Amino acid sequence: MASPEPGVEIPQPASPADASPLWQVLLRDIAIVAAALSLFAAADSWHRLSGGLLSGTVALVDGLLVGLGVAALVHEWGHFAGARLSGGTAPLRPFAGFLPIFDFDYANNSRQQFQAMSIGGNAGHWLVFLVFFFGFPLSSLGQVALASGAFGFGVFASSIEFPVIRHAASGLSGLEALSKIPRDFVKRNGRYGLVAALVAFLVL
Repeated sequence: MASPEPGVEIPQPASPADASPLWQVLLRDIAIVAAALSLFAAADSWHRLSGGLLSGTVALVDGLLVGLGVAALVHEWGHFAGARLSGGTAPLRPFAGFLPIFDFDYANNSRQQFQAMSIGGNAGHWLVFLVFFFGFPLSSLGQVALASGAFGFGVFASSIEFPVIRHAASGLSGLEALSKIPRDFVKRNGRYGLVAALVAFLVL
């Protein structure tokens, strides 16, 4: 194959287009968070007014699940923000697909862009915990459960991803760093998250 003449630029392949408009996906997930928090608020208010065992159980379970779910969703958006803000190729997936919301181009994105994507996700879920911790008085069973669920997810996700970030910082590519994740990470790191949520609930 002939080499290009000096001064002639080689056309680069265009970045994949988003399968869905950004505003549409963002609006969908804002609606999901608003609906989840509204359900939590209803359960929390019910228990505050009645003080019964059933209402307390619902408030506890709802708080844990909503805290975990909101942290997981913002974690995904943190990954997306880190990838895009670093200049990485990260096209949004179809609207109906939900999670994951985007594809990361491991072949063409740099190690630094992989690092930015990884760090962004962790910043996202810890931000959710801080908002719940400082934004609520934590004076009810449900509010404590909400913050504890977010904390448990944070420990679960960060215990998986911090080693990946460390491996990438040592010089491994994104895919090589991801390959270091143990096969049983859901079971093992899930236990870390459950214990962390329980400890947070007891402490808070």
